[in-house]
Amino acid sequence: MKKKIINLVAFLLLMLISTPGLALDAIDINKAIRDKGANWVAGETSMSKLSPEEIKRRLMPLSFKRTGLRAKSYRYSAKVDLPAKIDWRNYNGHNYVTGIRDQGNCGACWAFSTTAALESRILITSHMPDKDLDLSEQSMVSCDENNMGCGGGFLDSGLDYLMTTGIPTETCFPYTSGESGITGACEGCNDWQQNTYRVTGYKDVSTSVEAIKSAIVQYEPVIAGFIIYTDFLHYQSGVYSHVTGLVEAGHAVLIVGYDDAEQAWIVKNSFGRDWGENGFFRIKSGTNECDIEDEVYAVNYATVPGTSFVLSPTSADFGTLVLPDQASQTLPFTITNNGSVTLTNISSAVTNPQFSVIPLNISAIESAASADIQVTYTARAGKTPDTGYLRVVSAGVTRKSSLLAQTNTRPDQPANRWPSDGATGQLPVKLVASAFADDDGDSHAASQWIIQNSEGISVYSGAFDTRNKTS
Repeated sequence: MKKKIINLVAFLLLMLISTPGLALDAIDINKAIRDKGANWVAGETSMSKLSPEEIKRRLMPLSFKRTGLRAKSYRYSAKVDLPAKIDWRNYNGHNYVTGIRDQGNCGACWAFSTTAALESRILITSHMPDKDLDLSEQSMVSCDENNMGCGGGFLDSGLDYLMTTGIPTETCFPYTSGESGITGACEGCNDWQQNTYRVTGYKDVSTSVEAIKSAIVQYEPVIAGFIIYTDFLHYQSGVYSHVTGLVEAGHAVLIVGYDDAEQAWIVKNSFGRDWGENGFFRIKSGTNECDIEDEVYAVNYATVPGTSFVLSPTSADFGTLVLPDQASQTLPFTITNNGSVTLTNISSAVTNPQFSVIPLNISAIESAASADIQVTYTARAGKTPDTGYLRVVSAGVTRKSSLLAQTNTRPDQPANRWPSDGATGQLPVKLVASAFADDDGDSHAASQWIIQNSEGISVYSGAFDTRNKTS
């Protein structure tokens, strides 16, 4: 009898240990949310419906968090002017965040978060917003020997892989681990190693909220590791904060923005679009909620396979030059090699003779390096706007920036008509001058009359008068 009781106790303990999530449901969590004054909604989700074994396969052990182990000397801690809100899904009317993915039955969040950062960085540096660039997480899962594939991975090791090897497109090396649950062989399409997208470097961001916000503003969406509790699996909407439940595992995501008014990070997840807010979630910022501010990385720059470069700005308005004061105006342009090979024989030209560019030729620009050129607009008589393009060509690749400028001519000084210079007379007297002369066709709209005595002191100063322009 005693043995049976011991076995029963052992069985009950096993049930409690192996199924911690079953003790919570959405009703319990929403009550805890109300009791603690939190601001989110729990419900049944694609994650909460899974068995404990399935949840375990989709997440990764906490042992992959680098908290406290990273090299502090390389941390990014710069401060920039911070807006109250930034969301790279809608930045100046454009989207620089690629689509939501689903990691499926594989603990590959480390690969999905770093790949998402690379995708966003390419859209930003290549000036290609609103494009759903889809790169291969599977190549990282299967080929990164410093990580454990579906068993989890270190974020910095994943970023090292994206620097040294890079990844091809999804069509070249499609994701299969989500269904199979296994890491898989390192076998992509032919010569995929020669056609990879890479990061050129990354920064370990300081744990301060200001540093993380600054990295998001200055660079792009940033990668973050954090701890998942049972209640998070039930997240449907709102600004998440942990209210109840046990630790489930570690996870990695992409912070795509923040909102000071909501005190929230805006985050891209990899649980599919039918989880959370169409695959995204918001989580409380400034309090290191679930350790999400402990381990954060920002990508410096990214390159694409083959020959490619970016010309910036993509358009330039030189403004209106006023002759004879401004004879010309010069603006800088930057050519940045975002391709994997060295640019050679880079030539520049303009399509309107009122513009000129120097230097006309640059011999070479290494991958991820930049060179500056100068475009000058020379003013001319007349008011017709000058438009044109700056074209830069290398190895058959062409980039162009639109140019706009205009000239206006300052009117001639009006001449005295009557009384003549040096004449004497008695007051009152009527002063008469010529109208403003303007070759551009500008009209004489108003005058201001000022009378000074022999010592140069104003004895009369009128307002701008549209009626008495010449007298």
